[in-house]
Amino acid sequence: MSYKIIEEIGRGGMGCVYKAQDSNGRLVALKMMSNKVTCFPEYRQLFDVEVDALRRMNSPSVVRIIGDPYDDKDGNRYLPMEYVDGETIDKIIKREGAFPFSEAVELMLEILDAMDHVHSHETIHRDIKPSNVMVRSSNHDIFNSYESTPGLTRGYLPGQICIIDFGIAKDAKLGQSGHTVGRIIGTDGYMSPEQANGLNIDLRTDIYSLGCLFYLMITGHPAVPNGKNDHETICNIFQHIPVLPSQAAPGIPVAIDEVIKKAVDKDMTKRFQSVKAFKDALEMATGRATPMITVGRETYNDICISHVDVSRRHLNIYGCTGNNIDGTKRYYIELEDVGSTNGTGINGRLLKNDSITVDYNGTVNFPEVFLAGRPELVLDWNYVMMLLRGKGWTPEPPGGGAPPPPPPPPVQPKNNNAVLWIIVGVLAAILHVILILLLIV
Repeated sequence: MSYKIIEEIGRGGMGCVYKAQDSNGRLVALKMMSNKVTCFPEYRQLFDVEVDALRRMNSPSVVRIIGDPYDDKDGNRYLPMEYVDGETIDKIIKREGAFPFSEAVELMLEILDAMDHVHSHETIHRDIKPSNVMVRSSNHDIFNSYESTPGLTRGYLPGQICIIDFGIAKDAKLGQSGHTVGRIIGTDGYMSPEQANGLNIDLRTDIYSLGCLFYLMITGHPAVPNGKNDHETICNIFQHIPVLPSQAAPGIPVAIDEVIKKAVDKDMTKRFQSVKAFKDALEMATGRATPMITVGRETYNDICISHVDVSRRHLNIYGCTGNNIDGTKRYYIELEDVGSTNGTGINGRLLKNDSITVDYNGTVNFPEVFLAGRPELVLDWNYVMMLLRGKGWTPEPPGGGAPPPPPPPPVQPKNNNAVLWIIVGVLAAILHVILILLLIV
């Protein structure tokens, strides 16, 4: 397929990106690697790594390839990619300053979902920064062309953000830090200390960069400032401690300070160990956490069922709140079998290492749930709902009004044995008095 170049939309040290049009009139982003670097095998490998990484992705929040790579007669290499109509976070902040806090949180949650998808495909981005995350100009329904992506369905539509530029992505299965062009690969203060030091990296290097990105989004200032030269910037990466977000900008909750501190810890072993852990902490700190109760054999679960066929951690139950297409609230329960040994019976169907959702409207008949498929290990939905409400999930019944009160705690049966022993004691005392009187007489 041939492409007609319209204009240049970005340029870097290895090439540039053009806005172009294919032979069908569709707009594309045509990424070009200059012949000045394609003559070096290590640069061509970077190009091939990006192609391989993106072909494994299937998320509306990750830029996609829409054509095969090709070379022109001069040795320049091209990759046709999705044209994202929008602006980078970098441009938005330079023009308008920090995002409103609530908007920054919503966008960050989607960015974390997208990066969880990237990491689940064993890929490290290695260059997360504000100019590599775009915010689309308007709502798109591009997600309709993708397969269902876990984690992108709670409370907001997917595809509002788009992560771009996987040119230095690394396969997380590799034991070394990948082929490095020059001493280090990365950009500015968003590069992790271990990456700046040329050490082996893993998924936690992206977590550091994500923490720095979020810091910029909520404060308008970089967590680690750029120096006058590369050496000074690297020194800042190793030594600079960011001002706490609640002190750097008004209106940021103090709870966010701990989230940022953990995300950008210079010791990778003290950071969040996964993107999901980062997201969970952010949701908890901002009151967006999805109430969850756990079911399993061990006593640390919310519902402990001591049976040999029940796994230590068997089932997660979420109380979820979202939006219907018409804008009304949607309340639903998500049941997630978390890799149990014997699975979970849901209305006669075995659920194993999978999840289902059940809409809740205040009168719904919940499915029969049997742990390990055993009828005697049935889930008590009244108790489940009481626990979920205790964790803050308060679904409103249709038409508004207060939610129904939680069921009362089970009434303990009276201890009839205690009453019997009292009677026996009284009779014994009476007999003792009678015997004493008989002896006196």
